Amino acid sequence: MRASPPLALRLRLWRNRMIASPAFRRLVARVPLLRAIGNRKANDLFRLTGGFIFSQVMLAGVRLGLYAALVDTPATTESLASHTGIPDTRLRIFLRANAALGLLVEAAPDLWVLDDAGVVLASDRGLSAMVMHHAMLYRDLAEPDQLLRGAVTATELREYWAYVRDMSGTGPKPAEVDGYSLLMRESQAMMADCILAAHDFSGVRVLLDVGGGDGAFLAAAANRYPDLALRLFDLPAVAPRANRHLESLGLSDRTWVHGGDFTRDPLPDDADCVTLVRILCDHDDSRVAAILANLHRSLRSGTTLIVAEAMDGKTEGARLSAAYFSLYFLAMGSGRCRNAQEIASLLSAAGFKKVRTVATATPLIATLVIATR
Repeated sequence: MRASPPLALRLRLWRNRMIASPAFRRLVARVPLLRAIGNRKANDLFRLTGGFIFSQVMLAGVRLGLYAALVDTPATTESLASHTGIPDTRLRIFLRANAALGLLVEAAPDLWVLDDAGVVLASDRGLSAMVMHHAMLYRDLAEPDQLLRGAVTATELREYWAYVRDMSGTGPKPAEVDGYSLLMRESQAMMADCILAAHDFSGVRVLLDVGGGDGAFLAAAANRYPDLALRLFDLPAVAPRANRHLESLGLSDRTWVHGGDFTRDPLPDDADCVTLVRILCDHDDSRVAAILANLHRSLRSGTTLIVAEAMDGKTEGARLSAAYFSLYFLAMGSGRCRNAQEIASLLSAAGFKKVRTVATATPLIATLVIATR
């Protein structure tokens, strides 16, 4: 005899039938309390259906230098038209769209100032860089059903992230890493703040950042902890960039940079703490297993390993990150957004012990999974 569905599922199906009914929706619209709930749900759905348009408002604002022009000062429609080269009538439509999205405030008729989200967008270079980068992602997602079917494999993101194309060979050439390395450096500030607020590195003598790019996270850690010695490991094409960047910040006397393949080449073994910042999410499970196995071979017993990246989870921020990165990595052709339990299992399988999850103040940006060699 076929078992009946669980009660929670039966209730969900009943709820779905009610919501699908035009008569029920008309009832909702007539009852004040239900109407407020219905309007909120309708607004949420419209945010999804209009999301691309809203993102293009931001993209145009960044490209036109709109938000940068309003840092610390209001401006009139006329002056912004002169700044952007957009006619007054068209620009006014665009400015009001920004206000509707919480990016601008019309403080007085035709006088504009940044709203909260606009302030963050104007002040965080990494966020603006990601908005610009999304133009590439959106082109890859123009036919999402074809991408899901596997009919599209030659994407712009796969070309952009050069290491995805050559994971078993000698790695990308220096010219191929310049674009993404700069993007990662610019977008690292919020991630670094998130990690440093969630974990105390005061007892760390030597910090090794594996896949550390230009050294943005190490630079942030060094600024917070003046006695911290720094180690960075990344691809041979990336290592010279890291050296130059850290030297420009006056950190060369505290830093040792090494180029290699983190799936097979020996890593520096003098660190007492090792970080993987936004690294595992870029790779499929088999390659993650190879990365962690190599770390386990290379590191001394007792070394702390910190995995920091956006992870799937129960909070709204974690769920939003998972939805975003699931499609991003699909277009990139490598990696996935895992939850903390999945990462813990991969760490345990590689031989790491005392695995624990540490929530951060901003799960949209990162969760930490910490283990001991």
